[in-house]
Amino acid sequence: MLYIFGAFLIYTGIKIFTVKHDQEFDPAKNPVYKFLNRFLPIYHQDVSGKMVIRRNGKRYYTSMFVVVIMLATTDIVFALDSIPAVFAIVTETREGLRDLVIYTSNIFAVLGLRSLFFLLKGAVNKFSFLQQGIAVVLIFIGLKMLVEIFHIKVPVYISLLVIVLCLVGSILYSIQANEKDDEEPVIEKKE
Repeated sequence: MLYIFGAFLIYTGIKIFTVKHDQEFDPAKNPVYKFLNRFLPIYHQDVSGKMVIRRNGKRYYTSMFVVVIMLATTDIVFALDSIPAVFAIVTETREGLRDLVIYTSNIFAVLGLRSLFFLLKGAVNKFSFLQQGIAVVLIFIGLKMLVEIFHIKVPVYISLLVIVLCLVGSILYSIQANEKDDEEPVIEKKE
């Protein structure tokens, strides 16, 4: 199971590394939205926060319902990403303690992921290379999980050091790049 999670983390890291963070979100391309739109009668107008309405004797689900479902699936996807990350970090502890750490960390992850997502979204907007730093961390953890096939164990302190270096390095590089952009003079064209 760890190998599947490791491959999933590598895939996620590559996708995060290659996506442009200034791209606008288009819900019509989201698979959850497509699924809901295909199988449920959706009423696409604002109805004051109601989730279900009746029109002409037929029940319709509103845009608010779609938003709630999409937020819930986002939480589930983030939780799926956090499970292998915790497995990769706590593999060397006692089994009972490891299970406690895995369960509690994932419970807290699901509880706080939505607010953490908005915090990371703001941080990615402020630090333009943080997205790539997070992607490198995910790829590293996925690779760490996959090399265990060959009985290679990466110590926890090296994992934490790589994670901190990637995140701090991407933040510092973002600050340096922003300062460099601010220093360059803007030349206006006259027509």
